[in-house]
Amino acid sequence: METLTSLLTPDRPIVVAFRDDVTGPLLLRWAAERSQLTGQPILLLHALPDPSLMPPVAAGGKPYGSLLAEARQAMDDESRRVCSDHPGAHVTANIHCGDIVDALLGFSDDAALIVVGADRVDGQTGEYLGSVGQQVALGSFSPVVVIPREAGAGPHSTARGVVVGVDGSAESLSALLVAVDEADRSELPLTVVTSSSNQPASEDLAVSTLGGSLADLQADYPDVAVSRVIDTLRSPDESLAFHAASASLLVIGRHGRGARPGILLGSVTHTLLLTPPCPTMVVTRRSLPGPPAVEGVPVQHRSFGQ
Repeated sequence: METLTSLLTPDRPIVVAFRDDVTGPLLLRWAAERSQLTGQPILLLHALPDPSLMPPVAAGGKPYGSLLAEARQAMDDESRRVCSDHPGAHVTANIHCGDIVDALLGFSDDAALIVVGADRVDGQTGEYLGSVGQQVALGSFSPVVVIPREAGAGPHSTARGVVVGVDGSAESLSALLVAVDEADRSELPLTVVTSSSNQPASEDLAVSTLGGSLADLQADYPDVAVSRVIDTLRSPDESLAFHAASASLLVIGRHGRGARPGILLGSVTHTLLLTPPCPTMVVTRRSLPGPPAVEGVPVQHRSFGQ
């Protein structure tokens, strides 16, 4: 499975979107803890709008050179702190001139993971500000992890486990393969969740579909404690949010059995990415259409660690 291979390849970087110095450190530290498990380098990416789209200095805008220097300083400072706290980590900091989604998708073909923060919410209206996580999950070649705005412990916390949503679709079975490997590497238990609240016959389908798969996985991963939950009370998104509320990682497919033909981001995935209950990994398949070609290259980069 190519998705799983990309997660394990040591020279593929974990690409982290550094939005600002509030959410950026949270994402970077999550990636650094994961890097300690996988040995993969971290590529820290911050995007500034194209200079032509910025207000001129005469109209009150900042000189573009100042914006570059400020962004570079913030990433440099945080990279040094992370490398100090996580010996052996290697962080490369990049600044991209252009749209952050385009930049992330441009790196996704060679990335092990893309790590982004959950989209921000307007405190007064409750409206979501932007859709970076949604767009990246929709177009990325590599798996995407969306970190909630208030993330808890890191990816190898022994007090938590890995949760995966499975509905019998090919995408969810791919997510199951990734999830059991994540649980094994992190030495965490795995909970396999299926919701049958709105499809009475789906419980029998799920059991028959997964019976052999789970038996094979447990034979291949004897050290992983696997539990099965068939939730007949909640909808799929509510069920996964409930069972993953205290998880270290939730793994889901980009879309599931209920998606209409041609839909790449299912309604359950869409809902969970708006308010992820915990760090949430969207498993993508490289056979699906990928992102458009991205013009331009990062204009600045710094490396830290090792």
